[in-house]
Amino acid sequence: MLPPTPGAGFAHGVPRARGYDVGGMTDSFAHDLLLNTTRFLLARQDPDSLCRDGLSFLAGQLGAALGMLYLRETEVTYRLHSQVGTHPLLHVHELQIMEPGWEDLLQAGAWISTPVPAPDWTGPEDRNYARLGARHLVNFGLYSGSRLIGTVNLLFGEPRPDLSDLEVLGTVGALWGTLLERLQTQRDLAGREAMLRMVTDQGSDLLSVVDEQGVITYQGAASETLIGYPADFLIGKPYDGAIHRADLPGVTAALENLRRVPGSTTNLSFRIRHAQGKLVWLEANARNLLHEPAVRGVVIHMRDVTAAQATQRYLERRVQDLTLMHDTGRLLHLSRTVPEVAEGLVDLIQGRLGYPHVQVGRVLEDGSVEAVARETEVRAAPITRLGPGEGLIGAVVQAGQTLYVPDVRQDARYAERHAGMRSEVIVPIHVGGQLWGVLNVEAPQVNAFDHRDIQTLETVARQTGAVLENVSLLDDLRRSRDELRAAYDETLAGWARALDLRDRETEGHSQRVTDLTLALARRLGVPQEDLIHLWRGALLHDIGKVGIPDAILHKPGPLTDEEWQVMRQHPQMAFDMLRPIRFLHPALDIPLAHHEHWDGGGYPRGLQAEQIPLAARIFSIVDVWDALRSDRPYRRAWTAERALAHLEAQSGRQFDPQVVRAFMALLADQQPVDGESA
Repeated sequence: MLPPTPGAGFAHGVPRARGYDVGGMTDSFAHDLLLNTTRFLLARQDPDSLCRDGLSFLAGQLGAALGMLYLRETEVTYRLHSQVGTHPLLHVHELQIMEPGWEDLLQAGAWISTPVPAPDWTGPEDRNYARLGARHLVNFGLYSGSRLIGTVNLLFGEPRPDLSDLEVLGTVGALWGTLLERLQTQRDLAGREAMLRMVTDQGSDLLSVVDEQGVITYQGAASETLIGYPADFLIGKPYDGAIHRADLPGVTAALENLRRVPGSTTNLSFRIRHAQGKLVWLEANARNLLHEPAVRGVVIHMRDVTAAQATQRYLERRVQDLTLMHDTGRLLHLSRTVPEVAEGLVDLIQGRLGYPHVQVGRVLEDGSVEAVARETEVRAAPITRLGPGEGLIGAVVQAGQTLYVPDVRQDARYAERHAGMRSEVIVPIHVGGQLWGVLNVEAPQVNAFDHRDIQTLETVARQTGAVLENVSLLDDLRRSRDELRAAYDETLAGWARALDLRDRETEGHSQRVTDLTLALARRLGVPQEDLIHLWRGALLHDIGKVGIPDAILHKPGPLTDEEWQVMRQHPQMAFDMLRPIRFLHPALDIPLAHHEHWDGGGYPRGLQAEQIPLAARIFSIVDVWDALRSDRPYRRAWTAERALAHLEAQSGRQFDPQVVRAFMALLADQQPVDGESA
């Protein structure tokens, strides 16, 4: 509009994508807002109430300080119709002019949430909503079908970043605009009808009188126009002869109740089969005048409401379809796997549209289709699979286009999977431009689907395809991540084997201590997600020895003090070597601290007690146990009894007493080592 509404997402007069804000309303708030606003709007009976009360209701729901509803006046101008709140400068905004491109944006169901003033506001200062005390603006269009008929602006006196994700406003705008146009049309019709009644009394309305036995004793002149039968033809015949069989029980019950109370009235709606075969909706007001001598019957005043019923059903279906599409986008984007997406889609379609049989099938490489998800009652049944080109589904796979069969019994390609089904819609699901699968919906009625149903299912299928594309990307990322981690871990294992080969005295030591460390950690309750870090740390515990000269590392006899000084540098060397590798940071406790002692007499930092990381306290016991139980050039391997006695003696000195007890219990539960009793 000219000038552009401040903060309405405009940059130099061009619409901007909705919202600058971060954070947002919860999904439950948005869903409740949609339902509550829908109920409130549907309850309004005239256009002015719909605009005035609807604006007040929505402003109250969102906490807006000012609200303005504009209605289209000409092709380019919009005039303020209703407002919530007041301000001395509000008159400046009485008239707004359409900005190029803005109508297309709002007709597409977009909405705008932005701070005030907008960061790139370039309009005249006197039109800036900041002068009204606004700090935030929400703006959306009212449209009926493809025509924009109005707009709603909500102004807030404080920043509202929580409103940035309120997509339901596009749905609200569609419903509000459709209702408004309907009520305006009804008001115009009502005015014309009142003028006609002044001239023609009853006009096109039909008056009937039915006696105690349900026989028509009087039929108004409008009978032939309204239902196609002349009045004389119907007099003397039962009143229920042309009433639709689905509505007849309700009409019969209502009239029976009416006859019991003289002077009582009732209102009802039902369908009549017109003489030409079409169905006509009638709205009737019936009054019991059986007790009146001049009448002796039930007087029924009827008028044709077929168009109104069609509009009401359209509105109900429109709300239903829009709610389905909104919930599909919201729920499917929470899914992380293909089955979650497929089952969520099936449940949504069944729950919102009520079709008995819904299935999502995936197209395999050979062109066959395998069920991925089906309605709940058959979900546990064996997976079904159709061969290439088989049935109506196979035809859709081959053509890649939506197929609707109004009566499947008239199509030779139909392969019956559910008894009693008569109509079927199959919609292709594309992912990344390629046919991924199909959405299949069946119903027991002939011609159960119209073009709006099919359009809704196609929209939902497109939403599903977009979500499946994201899921596929996530799967690829997870697979790449897992492959990379596996490559890392294979590299670590290779390093450990290389160390064992270099230190010939301890060949196989790294793998043995790694396995036993994990077993002891599980016994001590270390969380499963931390075990991978213990595994890596145990494999690399002696990686620092690559910096120790061979003369010291392979010396067959005791080391001198100077040589020990060099040897004791290997934990720090390991830490310095591994620290640049980010994913190994959680595994550094063992390489750095496995030579620390419980009493503080270890190295390299002289840590004591629980200052020593638990991973290092666990590993140090396993490391010493394996070293004592292995042959060395300068001594034979110790027996299990002697090694255990050494661990007990060092409990509370070199080792954590609690970990020593857990280790002994672990060994007691295992098989005897080398045929010896532990």
